[in-house]
Amino acid sequence: MSVPADSGAVLDQAMARLNAREFRAAAALFNRAIALGLDAPEIRNNLGQALRFSGDAVGAEAAYREALRQRPAYVRAAANLVDMLLPARADAAQAVIAAALAAGAGGDLHRAVARLWRNAGRPDRAIFHLQALLETAPGDALMRSELGTTLMGLGQPSAAIPHLARVAAELPDRADAKVNYGLALQQSGDIGAAMAVQRSAIAQDPLCRPAWQNLLLGLNYMPGITAEDVAAAHRAYAARFARPAPAPFANTPDPDRRLRIGMLSGDFRQHPVGYFLEAAITAHQRAGFHLTAYDIGKRADATTARLRGIFDAWRSVGALEDEAIVAQIRADGIDILVDLTGHTETSRIGVMEYRPAPVQVSWIGYANTNGVVAMDWIIADAVALPPEDEAYYIEKPLRLPGCYLCYTPPREAVAPSPPPMLRQGHVTFGCFNNLAKINDEVLAAWAAILARLPDARLLLKTAVLREAETAQKLRARFAAAGGDVARLDLEGHSLRAAYFARYATVDFMLDPFPFPGGTTTAEAIHAGVPTLTRRGRGGMISRNGETLLSAVGLQDWIAADAADYIEKAAAFARDPDGLAALRARLSLGPLGDAGAYARGLEAAWRFIWRDWCARQGGG
Repeated sequence: MSVPADSGAVLDQAMARLNAREFRAAAALFNRAIALGLDAPEIRNNLGQALRFSGDAVGAEAAYREALRQRPAYVRAAANLVDMLLPARADAAQAVIAAALAAGAGGDLHRAVARLWRNAGRPDRAIFHLQALLETAPGDALMRSELGTTLMGLGQPSAAIPHLARVAAELPDRADAKVNYGLALQQSGDIGAAMAVQRSAIAQDPLCRPAWQNLLLGLNYMPGITAEDVAAAHRAYAARFARPAPAPFANTPDPDRRLRIGMLSGDFRQHPVGYFLEAAITAHQRAGFHLTAYDIGKRADATTARLRGIFDAWRSVGALEDEAIVAQIRADGIDILVDLTGHTETSRIGVMEYRPAPVQVSWIGYANTNGVVAMDWIIADAVALPPEDEAYYIEKPLRLPGCYLCYTPPREAVAPSPPPMLRQGHVTFGCFNNLAKINDEVLAAWAAILARLPDARLLLKTAVLREAETAQKLRARFAAAGGDVARLDLEGHSLRAAYFARYATVDFMLDPFPFPGGTTTAEAIHAGVPTLTRRGRGGMISRNGETLLSAVGLQDWIAADAADYIEKAAAFARDPDGLAALRARLSLGPLGDAGAYARGLEAAWRFIWRDWCARQGGG
């Protein structure tokens, strides 16, 4: 069959329209070229792209599949089809991949779909493709790094560590190659080694921001150092990443006008930030405030969807560079910019360093100083940040009248229950915090508690404990601390309903230190289960247990030191009737009073805005 002479021109026009993102016109021209007899797998794939991005998913799928019928090992068409099918049609995507691999598609397809599975939140499916790539190219350090980080995402740090250690060794000139190795060590519970790796990356490259941020967060987990040590590290970070003064602001210094509040976070989702944000924002009145979310996250879920419906405006800015986010915030005329992430995983603290708003505040996500001179205030309370701790902060404390946290109760039912020791005849302690918090000093205290109570058991539950090697390392550490491993129960991840049900199987929780629980303590209170915590060494993170328990009247569950912690644990365990009475009456109380909390928060915004106005001569 002869092809009309003008078919080539039609195809050229189709490609021009596709490159110009004029997708409907491009699709029509590709179909015309095919009708003129110019057909090929590449044309069908490009037709699929045009149809997909013009909203015709059915037509796009048919075009991709025709391209693969014509060339079964065509990597680009297979990857495009898989990209369109994920995440909703994972089984169909897997069938496309399997067929293309069977037809001879190799490394390029493995590389493409590994990334697609990870982006779709299915790192378990990505592992096969990454391992296949390394079998053919074991020296590919970047692919090995991706395998290691994917294993970490699956909660398998012990499996990740050898890969990431090898990457660090094979790329000795890359400070950033050490960062993920340190993170895997931290995830596995080896916080000392993790911090040594991050320090070594910083020594090699003093401007390696990820290493700095991992170090700053990690120091909060470290026993044997002081609050001043932690504060000094934050100040050292700030000195490395100072920014020039911002341009003048056009914000009108009217102390009583409606304020534009912006909130920057990568954790508008099922995450501690989401749990402590949702109820407060839902109850926040809008007559005097307009709330904008700046979402820098890569993951979304049902919590994200609910939050999108609560905020007055929502900006998805995660793909933008810091400077572009700054420009957007300034264009939106934000008066008070609130950072909800600090130096945690999804940090974009660099945005705050540019000072895109006249007033900048830290809240919820990082309960410590950020060290950043452009941060003006930190939302706190009298227990979490007493006057003697103020020297540790760049920020000025803005103390709310109660606890600085307001917990959004889970949608899963949590029914209060009697202490299980009444029916089991022995006490069961629990800790559901991440493994990095469980240092050797904590294990020694727990071992001493079990030694006082020969029938007691201890349940530790966190995602990485489903990995057998990580669980075994923890057992060995507990034994080295003098603990009876036979009375140690380890559990990994559960779905949320099953997770909350586990609180009913624990008599009371044992908080780690110096980094106690926050979300887990609030969850336990909601379930009617008290937590024994230890007074912090200084800094809000170390005092989270204190402020949460104080808010619900459990000051006697705050131990002065390690010895008192051990004594209190034994005493509470030997008083089943007292524990039963406490569990029967324990509730979130003020921690769940979103209305009262929101009124305090609104007053705080107004106070700091008036402070700024007064300094501009406007109030």
